[in-house]
Amino acid sequence: MTTVPNPPQEHDQPNEFGFAGDPTGPEPAAHLTEGEGERIAVPSDDLTGAITGAIEDATDNDRD
Repeated sequence: MTTVPNPPQEHDQPNEFGFAGDPTGPEPAAHLTEGEGERIAVPSDDLTGAITGAIEDATDNDRD
């Protein structure tokens, strides 16, 4: 019994970047509501409020 090898398919060959097969694109980012991007990039609800309050208290006490 003889077998005939399947010729390589074009999509199985690596491209100029070394990748073979179908490309997988990145998922598009979900639409952010107004101001949500800033909330994610600069979270103000963690330590910022406490630190700001401590700095204000320290600077107010220095002036007295």
